[in-house]
Amino acid sequence: MITPPFLTNYIQFVNIVITTVASIAAYILTPIYYGRNYFIGLNVVFLVTALVIGIGIWSYKSRLSDYVSKKNLTISFMTIFICGITAKASIFFLFSISPRQDPDFLALFYMCFTFNVISALLYIFVHKHIGEYRMKYRGGFCRTLSMFIGILVPVLILALGISIEEGYKNPYAIRIFQFYYSLFTASFLDFMVGIGGGLKVYYRSSYIDIPRRNYNLLHLVRPTTVTPTAPTNYPECPICTEQFSESAIPRILKCGHTICQQCARNLKGATSKIQCPICRQETIVDGTVESLPKNFVVLEIQ
Repeated sequence: MITPPFLTNYIQFVNIVITTVASIAAYILTPIYYGRNYFIGLNVVFLVTALVIGIGIWSYKSRLSDYVSKKNLTISFMTIFICGITAKASIFFLFSISPRQDPDFLALFYMCFTFNVISALLYIFVHKHIGEYRMKYRGGFCRTLSMFIGILVPVLILALGISIEEGYKNPYAIRIFQFYYSLFTASFLDFMVGIGGGLKVYYRSSYIDIPRRNYNLLHLVRPTTVTPTAPTNYPECPICTEQFSESAIPRILKCGHTICQQCARNLKGATSKIQCPICRQETIVDGTVESLPKNFVVLEIQ
C-alpha cells in the first residue's frame, strides 16, 4: 500500500503551526518585557521573513522545478534532516556564549524561528512534487533495513543530545529543543526509504519521454465543446491502463484528454486542481471529480 505522500509533509505541518503560535506569542510579549527597540527589531525580522517566503512561493509556481528526479527529491529530504540536526547542535552553542549559560526567551525564539523558516522553505520544493511521487514504506529486506536505520539514527542523536545537556545550567530548554527537532529527523526516514527504493513514480507515464514546454508563452484556446477527433485513442485510461467502462468512468479534462474517474480522484487529492499526465495542463475542478464531463463517445465504442 502506498501511503499519502511523505512523513515530511505531516512534520512540516506541525512545524508551521508551532512557528505561527510562537511568533504570535513573541509579538505580544516582546514590547511588554523587552521594550521598543527589541520590538522594532522583531518587526524587521518578520518583514524580511515575509519577503523570503514570498520569493519561496514565487519559486514554487515557477518553471524552475517542474520536473525533479528521484535522486534530487531524496536529497531534499536529507537537507531538511540536516536542518534539524544543525538546530540541535546550535542550541548548545547558544547556551555556551550567553551570559550565565542561560539565554533569554527572545534569543531562543530567534533561533527556533530561523531554523523553522529554513526548514519550511526547503519543504516547498518537496511539496511541489507531492502529486508526482509517493513513498512506499513497506517492502522487502532492503527497504526494511533502510527504515530501521532511518529510525535508529534519530533515536541515537536524541540520546546523545540529552546526555550532553546535563552539563548545562538550564537543561530543560535544551531538552525541549532536542525533542522538538527530533521531529525533523523523520525526513531522514524518508531519505533512507527513498534510497532503499521506496520512492515511487505516481504516474505511469514517464516524465523524461514527455517534452517540456513553457505554457506561459503559448496561447491556449479553451474549446466550447470537447469532441475527440480520434476516439479510438482512448480505449483505456493512460494512467492505470484499465479499460473504460461504467465502473472505470472516463472523465474529460480541460485540455481534452480523457482519464478514468478514480485516477482523476487520485490526482486531485485534497486540492482543486488536476494536472493532466499527458500534457501537464491543469484543470480546475469545481467540487468533486464527478463534475467533470463524462466521455460518452469512448463508452459507446467499447
